[in-house]
Amino acid sequence: MHALAISCLIMASVNFYVSAYYFFFYFKRPRIKEHLPFALLCLSVGLYDLFCIGLYSSSSLQEGIFWQQLQFNAVAAVSIFFIWFTGVFTGQQSFKVLRFFIAWFLFIVAISHLVDPRFTLSPDHPAIKQIHVFNLLKITYYEGAVGILYQLEIFSVLGAFAYLGYLFTRHYQKTRYRVLLIILACQFLYFVGVLNDSLVSLQLYPFIYISEYAFFFIILAMAYALLDRFVNLHSEFEALNVTLEQKVYERTCEVEKLNEDLKRIAEHDALTGVYNRRFFNEYFGIEMKRATSFTEHKASHAPNGNNGMNFGLAIIDIDHFKLINDTYGHLIGDSVLMQVIDVIQENIFARDVLCRYGGDEFALILTKTSQRGIFQAAEKIRREIDEHSFIFGKGLPRQHVTISIGLVDYNELLNKGCEEALKLADDRLLMAKISGKNRIVYGLNW
Repeated sequence: MHALAISCLIMASVNFYVSAYYFFFYFKRPRIKEHLPFALLCLSVGLYDLFCIGLYSSSSLQEGIFWQQLQFNAVAAVSIFFIWFTGVFTGQQSFKVLRFFIAWFLFIVAISHLVDPRFTLSPDHPAIKQIHVFNLLKITYYEGAVGILYQLEIFSVLGAFAYLGYLFTRHYQKTRYRVLLIILACQFLYFVGVLNDSLVSLQLYPFIYISEYAFFFIILAMAYALLDRFVNLHSEFEALNVTLEQKVYERTCEVEKLNEDLKRIAEHDALTGVYNRRFFNEYFGIEMKRATSFTEHKASHAPNGNNGMNFGLAIIDIDHFKLINDTYGHLIGDSVLMQVIDVIQENIFARDVLCRYGGDEFALILTKTSQRGIFQAAEKIRREIDEHSFIFGKGLPRQHVTISIGLVDYNELLNKGCEEALKLADDRLLMAKISGKNRIVYGLNW
């Protein structure tokens, strides 16, 4: 096998591999339009390389003309797929000129099989070439003289590739995509190769054919461009994922904050900021069940019968609050509410739960406290409010405000439901009101 045939075989193998690779890509992702014309371009270039091997291995004029004609057909196919690929790669909106070239090359291929061989390649007009390159490489090309039709194809290829070079140049000016410079350089090399082979075919000077090498470089340049675009796309996708993950994280934080705000709004009283009645009902029910469960399963292990889960429920009402509203107005009434809450919160633990139960009524759950401790805590709150001087407005003297409390502890609530517990506390609050206000009614002292 001639040395030139070996290099063509290597290039054909590479082209067929790249063609199969991008065919696979196209069938996996048909939305990427460049892959199909590029795969077909690589296939046609690989076939051209095989036809070159046939020409270099020919030992007669008939064999040479056979392979030479296949080369011209392959060049037409290469031109068609190169034009198709360029149109897609550069994002041409109008394919009119490119369609014309494609139709023209298809016409030349079709008509070349119908016309007299004198217009293509004729054994009657041999063009056998003895090539010596620097006395290092010798080869004999058994060819026929190129007829007018194939001469027309040669000049059409040169014109088409000059136009494609213009498209790539214009696309580079728009995008500044530097990989296009590599394609342009290889396209210029290919143009030089086609020009050289055309002049050699026309017997204007003796030299080896080099278009197959130019084909190979342009294929590598285009493969690199597609790979670079794929890597850039993948990098952009990764960056988009990072951005998306960040946005999702930020949005999740926003949603969590909104949920927390909604939960706070749903569970807290809008005026006072303490828990509302809805939260109290849910929490008190859970506390009752939890304490009951603890009593049933753990109380036997607690010393002195103290189960460690004892809690008290206090219903607190501001005495004469309607009179305060009627006398000073609702704004002063709201201010008094807030001041009462401040005093209560200063005298309870963080584990205790204060809720606004009604207009001027509050429900207070005193947790993890003994029976005596529950009463002492409630009495301390009553006394602190009784001794506190309340602000009733700018320029007005401070006033005296008292509260009444209905108090129950957990031991009194055994085997009772939440409604029964609340009714018991409410009844004791009512007794405190009836008996003179500013006092606590509790099971121990009633």
